[in-house]
Amino acid sequence: MTETTTYFGSDLAAARRAAFRPVFALTTAFLALSAALIAFVIVLTSIGIPFDLAIWIRGGFVLARGVLLLLFARIAASGSRAALVRLRIVSPIVLAALIVIVSIPGFLPAWMRVEQAVCAVILLPMVILIFLPRTSALFPKNA
Repeated sequence: MTETTTYFGSDLAAARRAAFRPVFALTTAFLALSAALIAFVIVLTSIGIPFDLAIWIRGGFVLARGVLLLLFARIAASGSRAALVRLRIVSPIVLAALIVIVSIPGFLPAWMRVEQAVCAVILLPMVILIFLPRTSALFPKNA
């Protein structure tokens, strides 16, 4: 049996913040891992180890997507239904892109495929959380 809870005013804001805590944690971990990859590539490039352009581009795209996801999550947690919709559109696309990139043999070095797979594993629970009915209940359509 599904039970729907109705929140009002500050209770609703507190419930949103509580519901988005794990979303923030997962999105921050995704962003941190992406930033660590870029830092790793920068450090190794500075000591003379070259990297393919695909690694730079892919790492930059994942980092930018991490920033967007965190931004959408922050705005959604403050009560924006539109930001939740954006988060629900963008995050599954990012997850699908990560899965496709990891599954293409020879496209990226093995170490970067592992990093991208870990990013996907971090992102999966976040995608599940934002699609739960209890999350939708925190964003009433008539509000």
